[in-house]
Amino acid sequence: MNELFRKAPFFLDDKAIEWVNKTFAELSLEQKVGQLFNLIVRANSAEELSLIETIQPGAVTKFVGQDLDTEVTMMNQLRSHSAVPLLVSGDLEGGGMSFPFGAQVPNQLGLAGLKDESAVEYCTQVIAQEAKLLGINWSFTPVVDINAKFRSAVVGTRSYGSDVDLIETMGCSNITTFQKNGIAATAKHWPGEGFDDRDQHLVTTVNPLTMPEWQERYGRLYRSAIESNVMSIMSAHIALPEYVKAHENNPEEWWRPASVSKLLNEQLLRDELGFNGLIVSDASVMAGLSSWAKREDVVAEIIENGCDMLLFCKDPLEDFAYMLKAVREGRVSENRLEQSVMRILAMKAALGLQHEQPEISVDKFNALLASDYADKIPELNRRTVHLVKIAMIFCQLILLNKNGYW
Repeated sequence: MNELFRKAPFFLDDKAIEWVNKTFAELSLEQKVGQLFNLIVRANSAEELSLIETIQPGAVTKFVGQDLDTEVTMMNQLRSHSAVPLLVSGDLEGGGMSFPFGAQVPNQLGLAGLKDESAVEYCTQVIAQEAKLLGINWSFTPVVDINAKFRSAVVGTRSYGSDVDLIETMGCSNITTFQKNGIAATAKHWPGEGFDDRDQHLVTTVNPLTMPEWQERYGRLYRSAIESNVMSIMSAHIALPEYVKAHENNPEEWWRPASVSKLLNEQLLRDELGFNGLIVSDASVMAGLSSWAKREDVVAEIIENGCDMLLFCKDPLEDFAYMLKAVREGRVSENRLEQSVMRILAMKAALGLQHEQPEISVDKFNALLASDYADKIPELNRRTVHLVKIAMIFCQLILLNKNGYW
């Protein structure tokens, strides 16, 4: 795989490839299996640190709380508990996902309303500066879903709307800006959400488009993301039956979630679209995936069917045991294990994580907050579209009437 890593999206040089190969060779089987996991860290607890110490995951997803000091302390502890440098991911989407103690950046739909690519670049730069100082190096953005069904619980205000031209322009700007700042970007949710207003947390959703329709919309968006050298793509619990029907006679397989679909991950995304980066599953605890098969089988199928990393666990120790058993039994092949771990290490090398990382400190973050790095954010927020809740207006009208003003 060495020659693949010299190309997009990683562009590794000889020294970086040497580090990938040496690190892979020195990992035990258990450590290789650990690299396949992206564990959630939310509580900043001793129990979470113990899991990191035991499983040695390739990545963690950090949900950032209210207190900066606590977050900095935890991030430094996460680093010290990891033998191989950690990928640290987050939903850096702005809006309600903005850091509580940082700039409150507009969400993707708000930015789409401005129709201003420079605003996307500016806001992404602001988020990237904050994220880097918190030790986050992997963003689960951009959301390149199409908000065709406005009631979609997954898309909502998280995408750049329903205009494919706008989604393409702004999505590529998000990718380029994050990765220019040393943070891997992720296009999601493969193979494309937004035409089904159900929720992947509850059921496998369906992309109902014909393949010509899909190519005009999602195919175009993912090709553009790949041409922008996006380092990762998130494979979601979404079926694409019109593609699978052309390759599979079993009707049950037509509705298989992409996160466990070899056809969608390896054939369509890798072979046909040419993606060479890291494929991460969407959260594996969602019912859109967990309802598909037994947990033991789901854990193995995520990797064997083309994803390189499993996101979130029902029970991390149990899932690790399931994965290790699947590898030993050959249900996760030696080839897939090697491909996945090597890609994970390659992305770490592309981000320079093999080198000594800058100290994470409260003082550095406070120095950023004291600068004018986000001075345009209040004006951008003022210009974005705002939701006014009708119930609140109704209550105000009742009060006005009661007081004799109406």
